[in-house]
Amino acid sequence: MTAAATRVLWQPRRLGATSLGQMNQRAWLYWVAVVAPPAVGLPVAVTHLENGYWRRFVILTLLASLAQLLSFQLNRRRVFHPAIVFVVAGVLLLPPELLVLLVVGHCIPDWLKQRYPWYIQTFNIANYAMAGFAAWVVAHSIGFTAGGGREAGAGLAAAAAFVFVNRALLWPMLRLGRGMTLAETKLLDVEDVSLELVLAIAAVTLAALWDVSLWLAALALAPLFVIHFTQRAILRVEEANAEIERRTTETLETLSATVDAKDEYTAGHSKRVQRIAVALAEEMGLERADIDIVRQAALLHDIGKIGVEDAILLKRGELTEAEWTVMRSHPVLGARIIEKAGFLSDVVPGIRHHHERPDGRGYPDGLLGDEIPLAARIIHVADALDAMTTERFYRQALSFEVAMDEIHGSRGSDFCEVCVEALERAVEAGRLGWLARSRGVLA
Repeated sequence: MTAAATRVLWQPRRLGATSLGQMNQRAWLYWVAVVAPPAVGLPVAVTHLENGYWRRFVILTLLASLAQLLSFQLNRRRVFHPAIVFVVAGVLLLPPELLVLLVVGHCIPDWLKQRYPWYIQTFNIANYAMAGFAAWVVAHSIGFTAGGGREAGAGLAAAAAFVFVNRALLWPMLRLGRGMTLAETKLLDVEDVSLELVLAIAAVTLAALWDVSLWLAALALAPLFVIHFTQRAILRVEEANAEIERRTTETLETLSATVDAKDEYTAGHSKRVQRIAVALAEEMGLERADIDIVRQAALLHDIGKIGVEDAILLKRGELTEAEWTVMRSHPVLGARIIEKAGFLSDVVPGIRHHHERPDGRGYPDGLLGDEIPLAARIIHVADALDAMTTERFYRQALSFEVAMDEIHGSRGSDFCEVCVEALERAVEAGRLGWLARSRGVLA
């Protein structure tokens, strides 16, 4: 995750494209702490430029600028950023004064092209300058110009220092500016870190061959083209897979809605269960990834009913024991359907076990307490609340208050206590006001 990746991670949810007010005070203080040293150092660097390095500086700046323009976004908030090769080469070949100018110069064309907020670009430049200077100190402390193994060791250490410092500076800003956890930022993603390290290490060979022959140095860039086209190909495959997953998910959701639509009494049931379940998951403070699992599982929780005969599913009279057995098979059928989709494996437990009870009297597996997946426990509560407050052909709907009392009284036996407490907090906070009002209760 390079500095250019900041603009990908800072999508305008809390950081607006032009508004400054969306960053909190702590984020601004951190911004100043990172930007101030390079801002002070830049005029000093301009007044202490050394002769003899201008050719290197111009070539590396032009190549870095071109590479910056060729950056492209991969999936999962990742950016393929080949300019790192030339910036790290600048770390090894230029004095720190020119290195700062290279960092500033190579960002300008991309800034003019992208037009993203000035404070993001300023932070990116400062981040790169700080990471570059740290890498320069490491390289020259070990002795990059010493030759042999020491030169290689210094180059590798500088490459690693650049990648590490860049990410270390980016993490607090993402935490303060967007409230993201370290796991959510993907800054420690092995694949991402490995790719950047490979690009940074490619700069070591480029720098080592620079004084031997510029033609040999140019040949050292061959792996860069291979990586570039490979990443492009991977991106196309990932986009194709994402499209397949999107269409498959839409098909499954349509099937789920079809089940709901079979009966006027259950129309919209899955969507309502999804809204209730997500409110509970958020009230419980689950991670975003876990909330997404709950959201998907809740929407698809009854998809197994597609395999239940209409004669049973829509029967207006009391079900026989044999018919109840068939009806109770729908969680298992649903889990099998979703398992076959392949990419929705995380939601399968929530679908299979959404009729389990803490006292072990649920189905299909009679799980006890915490043996039941949390997503399933959440969906069970949400499903029950919507079912109780929905009119069925065999009974009148319960009022919202009576349904809440029923659920409260069954906590620990029929329903997970933690989930019931989250439900009650959500109701108290007005998060389920839409449901309460639709049932004729002001909330």
